[in-house]
Amino acid sequence: MTRNNPIGETQTPHADATIMVVDDNPANVELLCEMLEDAGYSNLIGLSDPKQVEPRCERALPQLILLDIRMPEPDGHKLLRRLVERWEDQCPPVIVLTAQTDEETRDRALGAGARDFLTKPFDQREALQRIHNSLSSHSQYLERVSEARTLEQMVAERTRELERLALQEPITGMPNRRAILAGMAEHLEQGDTLAVAFIALSDLEEIAHLHGYPAMEQLLRLVARLLNRKLEEAEVGCWGNAEFVCFRREHGTGRQLEQDLVAVVEELTRTFQIGDLRLNTGLRIGMSRSDRDGNDAEQLVRYAALALPRHDGTAIRQFDASLEQSLRRRGEIEHELRNAVSNHELSLMFQPKINLATGALAGAETLLRWYNPRLGQVSPGDFIPLAEGSGEILTLGRWVLEETIRQTAQWYRAGLTGGHCRMAVNVAARQLTRPDLAEEILALLTEHGLPSHCLEVEVTESGLMEDMEQARRQLKQLADAGVSVAIDDFGTGYSSLAYLKDLPVSTLKIDRTFINAMGEHQQDQNLVRTVIAMAHNFGCAVVAEGIEAPDQARTLLELGCELAQGFWFARPMQAAQFEQICRQPPDWHFGA
Repeated sequence: MTRNNPIGETQTPHADATIMVVDDNPANVELLCEMLEDAGYSNLIGLSDPKQVEPRCERALPQLILLDIRMPEPDGHKLLRRLVERWEDQCPPVIVLTAQTDEETRDRALGAGARDFLTKPFDQREALQRIHNSLSSHSQYLERVSEARTLEQMVAERTRELERLALQEPITGMPNRRAILAGMAEHLEQGDTLAVAFIALSDLEEIAHLHGYPAMEQLLRLVARLLNRKLEEAEVGCWGNAEFVCFRREHGTGRQLEQDLVAVVEELTRTFQIGDLRLNTGLRIGMSRSDRDGNDAEQLVRYAALALPRHDGTAIRQFDASLEQSLRRRGEIEHELRNAVSNHELSLMFQPKINLATGALAGAETLLRWYNPRLGQVSPGDFIPLAEGSGEILTLGRWVLEETIRQTAQWYRAGLTGGHCRMAVNVAARQLTRPDLAEEILALLTEHGLPSHCLEVEVTESGLMEDMEQARRQLKQLADAGVSVAIDDFGTGYSSLAYLKDLPVSTLKIDRTFINAMGEHQQDQNLVRTVIAMAHNFGCAVVAEGIEAPDQARTLLELGCELAQGFWFARPMQAAQFEQICRQPPDWHFGA
């Protein structure tokens, strides 16, 4: 039967190959099997019980296994190790199915013997191409083995292949991690002083998603050739998918490698022409030295990686001991943060919002604070990004929502706040991707007896971009119920008139950077005026953040800004202090 399938073949290659699909969710197994059947594969084994995998393989080995990594006993990692240990060279290639994209998950699976990855939710075309590639590669391997006439030939061929793979990165052909470390160790044993650089490229995943993995791989090869050409006196290798490591001998206090890397930075900021595509990639470089940072190869690479600039415009940075201390503290924060809610270590602060025209209290923004007995007062700037990266932000966000609504409802029942006084709570990007966020918030409002018009959710522009469709659904459900929606830090992220038109936004918050610059340059004031006018055209009120002087407030009032918050009015305060302000509001009136 002739088919048109997503990998561009009129007939499916390896259509008779036996493919085993293993996922503890039967629905996922069924979906994958249907996709493979539609692509022309006919010999499919679908298993939702991981305990059945080894017995089925004992009866007959498949040509390929698609294995979910997160399953009950045995999980994917354990099952993968057992398959490799049991069948060794005869083990069929395994493509890991995972929703996790972190390096630790990838390294662990690769170390256990995985051939490739498919990230959930996966693109059908990419999935079929990777399956085709794995089957082709495995088929070629089996053909080579069958052609070997004697056991000695088979062993020699396999040994040569393993030696090559063990020391070479397949896409670029450069020395891989193992080869780099071996070369460094040899120089260090001879007493050489080494300068080490860790080079991290950016935007490669985006290029792969937009233009395909072949384009990304071709760009990697171009970068590899450029590094070899520019760093002739250094040894260069590929450390990961978007990472390179290079090292060279230095004499005395010389910094020749760093000087050479300056030229590399200049070259890599240019546009690469790949077919009809014009591609750009950014890079960051961290460096270490053996005469300053120790003579252990792995430690030197680790220190160089720690020194990578943090997207602050710096291209090259040298390691110093404070970076490791910072990393250690990050680890401590991540560890302690897991129990912050259960240990009752969190609290809320409230920063008042003022109506500029009347001077009346218009509400407040709730701000999360964390005091840990061991770490002391931890800055939100330190723990919030870590919580977002680890997923702990979902637990923290749930606590902030419930505590804000509980406290606001208490004030509302006491007659301290009314419809004029709206409490704003920040919602993180990870929360916005949850399909039940709106239902959760509305349930909390009902549980605590707080009218929906007393609550405002603040979302950032970058948070909206995580999953715009999901964000739109959640925010519309909230807005339809009467909850206000504000865009926080407007102008600092992915500013777009499109989402102002499509989303139920009622308030824009102008970031403090624009407010601070307003008094220095007329063009900055004109920019603020334009933003306010644009917001009004969309039917949005405007809140100005970071007011630190009365002249800023007066100027904003003249420009038509309705609300403001900042240290000049009031710093973030505890609930008891905010309650006192509700009872006896200060004189914030500016007049019209």
